[in-house]
Parts: sequence; structure tokens; C-alpha cells
Amino acid sequence: MGIFSWLAPSPERRLTRAKRALEAGDWAMARDEAVGLDLDEARQVYAEACDQLVTVNLEAALSWANAGDEERVRVHMELAAEHHAGGREPDFRAARKQIRELRLESEAREAESRKRKEARTLSVDPLHLGGGVQLPSPGTELDGPDAEELRARLALVVENYPVSLRETVADLGELFANAVMDLEDGRPDLALQGLLLLPDDAALVRWERARCAYSLGDPRSAARELRAFAKLASGHHPVGRTHSGILLAQSLAESDDIPGALRVLRELRSKDPKLGGFLFAQLLAATDQLPEADGVLRQLIKQHPLESSFYKLLAFVRVRGGQRTEAMTALEKGLHQNACASGTCSARPMDPEMKRMLATLYLEDGIETKRALALLSEAQPQGTPTWDDVYAQALAARAQGDTRALGELLRTLHDNTPSSDPRAERISTYLPAPA
Repeated sequence: MGIFSWLAPSPERRLTRAKRALEAGDWAMARDEAVGLDLDEARQVYAEACDQLVTVNLEAALSWANAGDEERVRVHMELAAEHHAGGREPDFRAARKQIRELRLESEAREAESRKRKEARTLSVDPLHLGGGVQLPSPGTELDGPDAEELRARLALVVENYPVSLRETVADLGELFANAVMDLEDGRPDLALQGLLLLPDDAALVRWERARCAYSLGDPRSAARELRAFAKLASGHHPVGRTHSGILLAQSLAESDDIPGALRVLRELRSKDPKLGGFLFAQLLAATDQLPEADGVLRQLIKQHPLESSFYKLLAFVRVRGGQRTEAMTALEKGLHQNACASGTCSARPMDPEMKRMLATLYLEDGIETKRALALLSEAQPQGTPTWDDVYAQALAARAQGDTRALGELLRTLHDNTPSSDPRAERISTYLPAPA
């Protein structure tokens, strides 16, 4: 019957599955399995699952209210009401009150932001730091018809710098300002020419050189500049939406210095465990530190249950560790979460790679063939098929008994898989040549 039975199960089996889902925190599945069962225990499971879905949706509504997404707030409040069977009215009142407060705070922030933007355009002190930071003055290349717009853009860039470094912008002058604008306009080559003329002991110069080097595909130079930046800036810092330490780890990893990248991330995460989680998990997986990678990914999934890349890497880690069933379970859970069957997530396109990965595991193990073939039909490659696409189709041809297609696909795989390639062993294991 396989891991997942799609036949009509008995009420007792449905109750067992509902209880397991409840214990695992899969409230939607517990609700779906228990609904309509004429068993007292099933009714209790159903009620608890619905109560948990009320909690989940109220929390989601508050989260989206904090993000300022009114439409998703409305959806989740309606879902919470749909699952509500009574007794949670105080929670609904508290949630509505908090949503109103968050809305007012958001409106106040937007109003303040508009004021600041207007002030930046009109003021000679666009960062409102009492004259400590001055942008290039009229008469430079930032003068002219677009001067005000350029100065406002530069001010926004400077606002992303660590507060302790903003005052240094005034000393770097026009050359630095023009280089930053070149980089923002997608010309790191021009930006780097100007930055190389500026002092090496200026932290922001080293930061912008690092950004240029990384954009130009030179991670080794980016890493060198980022290390210099950290020394000059008394450590790593968040800079806008990125973080200098994470960019250093990424640059080191791309320079094939995986141990160095791991050291950087371990040091960062010792102070802030939320930093660089996915990159940290990737590096752990690359160095076969599989149990730790598994734990990091499970924590990431708890925080971001709709992020398909986390489930895919978790499945990879588990397959590498010989936990194939657990890998299938992770992918099934990822598909279930992204399908929004529970009504607790926002609609998003299903990840075809996740479907193909799950189908491949099923076909390799010779289980859930019907489910696997259905998944593959939904995960057709949009462009040129990859090695994994061809491999999955070969497994499907074998499962369907299509020897002609299997032979053609195997020839394609062998022609594109040298014997030194680790994937060659996979072919010989799961698609052996006929005796």
C-alpha cells in the first residue's frame, strides 16, 4: 500500500492518522482526517485542531498586520472565524484591537517617512544629523537638472550605512558619491575605478569595493575587502538589507573556502542565532555535518513554513544521511504547506523541483508509483531539461514498462555522466542495465 494510502481508510485508521497529525502540529491534516467521524475521540481531535487553526490564523493576521498587508489580514481573520466553534471571543477582540493599533502605527510611520523624504529633497542636511554629514555640494557632477534626485538617492544609500560610519561620508567627497551612484546604476566597473582612488583606511570605501568585486564575479577580492571593512568598522554590521558578515561568508564559500565561511557564520550566529541560517545549513550539508544541518533547517521551517528551498535542502540532507523515508516526509510536508489546504497561507506557485524530487525518491524505491507519476506530470521542465529531469523521466519510463523510452533516456544519461561523476553510481544503483 505504500507510505501514503489513497484508498478509503477505515474510521479507526483515519482517527489514528488524525491523532498523529495533531501530535505533529499539522492541525489542518488532523482536522481533515477527523471531520465527519462518528467517534467521540474524533470529535475531540477535530475540536482541538480547529481551535489550533484559530490560533494559527489569528497569529498570521497579526503578522500580516505588522507587515501592512490589509488583504492578507482580512483573509486570515475570516479563516479564524470559519474555524471558530465558540469560546475564543476575547482572543478575537484582542487581535482586532492589536490590528487597529498596528494599522495606526503603520500610518504614522508612513507619514513620518513622507516628511523625511520631502525634507531630504529640500534640506542641506538630508540625514538630519545636525550638519555632521554633508552630501556633495552644488558645483560638483551632482549639480544639474537631476541634482536633487541624485542627492536624494545618495541620501537613501547613506541611511543604510551603520550609524557609526555615516559621518565619514562627508570626508570622502564627490568621488565617493559618484562611485556609489555608478554602483547603484549597475556599473560596478566604473564604480570600482573611482573607489580605488580613495583611501584604503576608510571603512565605507572598503565596503563599496567589496560590493563592486562581488558584482563583478570576484568573490576572493570581495572577501579581502570585507575583512578589511570589519577591521576598520570594529566588526561586521547590517548594511541595508544585507550584512557584511554574511556577504563575507558567501564570498568565502564561492571562493571554495568552505571552512572559512563556516567559521565566519559560527561567530556571527554565536551573537545572533538568526543570522545566515540557510547559508549556514548549506555549508553544514556541504561538509557532511548532517545532524546539525537537519536541526538548523527544521528551525528555519518553523519560522518560514512556506519557503520551499528549506524543505528541498532538508530532503537532500536526509537522503545523504540515509534517511530516505524522512526525506520523503519532509517533501510531502512542504507540498502540503504550499498547497494551502489549511487556508493558513497565501497562494503561491507550487515548486516543480520539489515535486520532481519527491517523485524521484518514490520511483527509486519503487513505491507510490501512481503518486510519483502524477507529480512528474505536474513538474515538466520549462526550458532545456536538466540531468535530474532526464533521470526522473528514465525512472518513470522504467515504472511504466516503456523500454524504448527508457533506452533512449539511459543513453542520454550515460553520454552526459562521466564515470567519475557521483551521479554515475546513482544510475547504476537505481537504473541498472538489464541482465
